Amino acid sequence: MTENHTPEYILRIRIIAPPDPEQFAEFDLARFHVGEIYEVPVRLATLLMISGYAESAGAISLPAEAADFGWPRFPRVKPTR
Repeated sequence: MTENHTPEYILRIRIIAPPDPEQFAEFDLARFHVGEIYEVPVRLATLLMISGYAESAGAISLPAEAADFGWPRFPRVKPTR
């Protein structure tokens, strides 16, 4: 199995100090800038907040997914005689 279709929870954080790249070797932190708000996976967000590099800037949410309800249903009009 190569794909994971499990929705991942996301947390919105604000970077308050530049993260130490050596401390987070498994993550690419080059895109993070102090004062900016990012939506990141809960695991990374938690690690950054515990280490003092980020603070919460919103609530946990699921990534948006398109709803597929099939063909739209229209009410049938009864013929009049």
